[in-house]
Amino acid sequence: MRRRTLLQSLLSAPVVWPLAGQVLAETEDISGLRVVVVGAGAFGGWTALALQQRGARVTLLEAHAAGHPRASSGGETRVIRHMYRDAREVRMAARSLALWKQAEQEWGERLLHASGVLFMRQPEGRAFFAAADAAMAAAGVDYQTLDPAELAARWPQIRLAGIEQAAFEPQSGYLLARRGCHAVVEAFRRAGGDYRIAAVSPEPVRDGRMAAVALNDGSRIPADRIVFACGPWLPALFPELLADHLKTSRQEVFYFGTPPGDRLHNESALPVWADFGPTLWYGIPGSERRGFKLADDSHGPEIDPERADRIASKAGIEAARAYVAQRFRALADAPLIDARVCQYTNTPDGAFILDRHPEAANVWLLGGGSGHGFKHGPALGELAAASVIADQVMEPGFALARLGI
Repeated sequence: MRRRTLLQSLLSAPVVWPLAGQVLAETEDISGLRVVVVGAGAFGGWTALALQQRGARVTLLEAHAAGHPRASSGGETRVIRHMYRDAREVRMAARSLALWKQAEQEWGERLLHASGVLFMRQPEGRAFFAAADAAMAAAGVDYQTLDPAELAARWPQIRLAGIEQAAFEPQSGYLLARRGCHAVVEAFRRAGGDYRIAAVSPEPVRDGRMAAVALNDGSRIPADRIVFACGPWLPALFPELLADHLKTSRQEVFYFGTPPGDRLHNESALPVWADFGPTLWYGIPGSERRGFKLADDSHGPEIDPERADRIASKAGIEAARAYVAQRFRALADAPLIDARVCQYTNTPDGAFILDRHPEAANVWLLGGGSGHGFKHGPALGELAAASVIADQVMEPGFALARLGI
């Protein structure tokens, strides 16, 4: 087993981006700045909270409800982990983990289950593991490398056929998704923010600005700056700009029932896991007492987030059953007790979008979670707030220009 040293200073650093930290710490009084944030998911909720806490007058608008079933931030649980190819994303995950922990303490609500995350490598995962090893080493994030014998000794409930090596992050785990969205909104309201349920449409851009957003009741909300953080609804709101660059994929999630009295397949005995093989499967044991959760991370067909039925396919169920039988021997005949359909809002490179609208200087577009965005909500919200306050793009890797826009 090989262990790297955790740089505690990474988790206690003020922000991921030094420039963002300077803006948030030293900004002039912005109490008169009117900001509308559209979308109360992981990105929009944390952005609205960060702006409100810095003194802006923020209105947060959501079409259904925070963490609703059609949202990318809906459902019970999401993984939080540091294993990425890019050191920037490793640092973002570390910053977000620190902010999730801080939020738990301040709000008195458990949102993080630090049950650990186990990454199992088959031959198809070698390139990813090599890149992630370098990125995590550069960021100083603590993890352990395990060979098959060590894996078998620690987690005998896993069948290790095809597994060459594994990496284990003991400090990581899973987050409560819907509950987390609700908690952020409540913190925003306690800070004085205005939260409303309303369908929103962008108003026309005139003289390089958007003066307000229009609501479905016929009213409008004027704003100095507007942030659209609408997840899979972003391409529909800005089709000419984003329809060719943001694709929303249908993703199926399955919950299997464990045997009566079983303790080997819940979070007390098994961490969150991911299996990097011909298909990348991942799972969350226990998953807020809902069952043994697992899903195929491959991008599914395109989906309309507003109108699509959310019924799992027969092929998806059969594939999940086959995988469970192959990797977890005691669950070979486990019943399927629930299945959900959610979505990923994918950019071509998997990186997020945080940039101004090219024709409206006061409008910011925030999205492209690409299946891994929820964990990054706190850090990305912090960066988005700093960008809006400073009125400048702070992370070129999230800019629209990289997509040819």
